[in-house]
Formats: sequence, C-alpha cells, structure tokens
Amino acid sequence: MTVSDDALPDRSLLLRTLVPVLGLLCPDAVACDITAAYVWGVDAYPHGTRVTRTRLHVAVPRGVRRVATQAVVAHHEPVPPHERVEVEGARITAPARTAADIAARAPSLFLATSRLDMFLSRGLVHRHELVAAARRRRPSGQNARLRAALRLSSGLSHSPAESWARVLVRSTRLPPPEPQCPVPTREGVFHADLGWPRYRLALEYDSREHHADPRARALDRYAAMADEGWGVVPIGIHDLCAQPGRLLRRLQDELTARGWSCSREDAQALRRDVLRFDRHPPRLR
Repeated sequence: MTVSDDALPDRSLLLRTLVPVLGLLCPDAVACDITAAYVWGVDAYPHGTRVTRTRLHVAVPRGVRRVATQAVVAHHEPVPPHERVEVEGARITAPARTAADIAARAPSLFLATSRLDMFLSRGLVHRHELVAAARRRRPSGQNARLRAALRLSSGLSHSPAESWARVLVRSTRLPPPEPQCPVPTREGVFHADLGWPRYRLALEYDSREHHADPRARALDRYAAMADEGWGVVPIGIHDLCAQPGRLLRRLQDELTARGWSCSREDAQALRRDVLRFDRHPPRLR
C-alpha cells in the first residue's frame, strides 16, 4: 500500500527506520499510535518534535517483554490482520485503527476531535469505519473520550484550530455552528470556518499558518460578507488558549443581537460553561 508524503518532511526516513526495527522486535510487531499517524500524513506529535529523534510507538503481542525501551514505546495489545497494512515494507495500523487510537489517548477532547478531523478531512477514513474501530476497542476509560470526539468530529475542518473552536462552542449551550458555512456574496461564495446561517454570523480563524489568503484579502472577504448582512468574528489562537470565556461571551452577545434566544435554564447553564472555561482553558497542546 502506498501513501503520499503529504508534506511531512521526515516520513520517508521514518519508514526506512521502521522496517528494520519492526523486524528485530518480532514478526507481529506493528507501528501504531502517533508513529503510524505520521506515516498516514497526520502529525500528532508535540509541536517542534523531530519524529526520527523520538521513540517509536509499536504494538507487540502481550507475551513479548524484551523491548528496547530507549528506542520504542511498546503497546502490549493485539492488532488483528484486518487492522494492519504494509506501507513500503513497514507494518503499521490501518487508518481507522490509528485514528481511534490517537483520539482515545489524546490528553483532551479538543485534541481528540482535531485528530479525528484530520483523518476525515484527508479522506483517509470514513465515519462508519471510525465507528466500527471504536466498537472494536476493549472497554476502558479512554473510550468515553473517543465516543465524544466521534460525535463532534467533522471532515470539513481545514485546521486543528477550526476543530478546537468548534468543540469549544459545541461544549456549551450556544447553538451549534455549521463548519465551512457557505456565505453568498457579490464577490462569490465564501466559506466561513464556522457559521450560523440563521443568524448571519460567521467565525473565522485568522492565521496565516492556516489561511492562504493574505491579511488584506481576508479583510476584503469580511467586508463582502458584511455587505450581505453577515457579522464576522475573527479569532486567533490566543482566544482559544487564554480567553475562551471571553470569546464565548462575545459569540453569545453577537448571536443574541441577531435574534437568538434561549430558555432561562439554558442561559444559566451557558453562564456556568463560560465560567468553567474561564477557570480551565482547554488543553490544546
């Protein structure tokens, strides 16, 4: 099975490293977790990590105990034949198994969801395959996070930050947004990162890292949306990491000004949600 490098610089070197390491461990050793994800083109390593300079994640049968821990993180768990494939001579977990593993082991729901989104948006898996992979996992506390991430996941997300913003909003009593929401304008149809068509409100993650448009072009896009009666809330990583409660209050105010309302019970729950994120910002790294 072949996979494109997908712009990950160390993928080829990683594969060349994996082949002899897996052969030395045992015939049933399979690269898994974030190591396998990198082979599939999904980088789930901490920012700045050189993949070839960190330990490899490998699944080995439970009976295999003598594993060089300085080079390998051993996961003593079975990988049945239908959940493994061979890529350029290296045995790795199949996309659905890999996605389920790295989402279940993610340190937060935000990261778990963005990891599933990356597999879905790249066309590596379909939702029904993720659901099946989740059902095959052994019962554990990690499964609850995986199931929650599955409910929130979307193949329409274009970046982890878009996924994080969507999870933040969906974790409150605010109305659920539509990812890649179409906004017809005289300049053409733009697609907001998140949008509420009923209230003509868009949320745009403003970062040169994830948007190819220069800043001036982004402002032109916002102006075109405004001409059609849409409000635009631009956000950056600081809003998600350090000021999530402030962002949620702004969205609440914008939506309310545009006609949204909720019950007293929902308003109280929303207030609690906002305070919770004020005290405990989401873990995004």
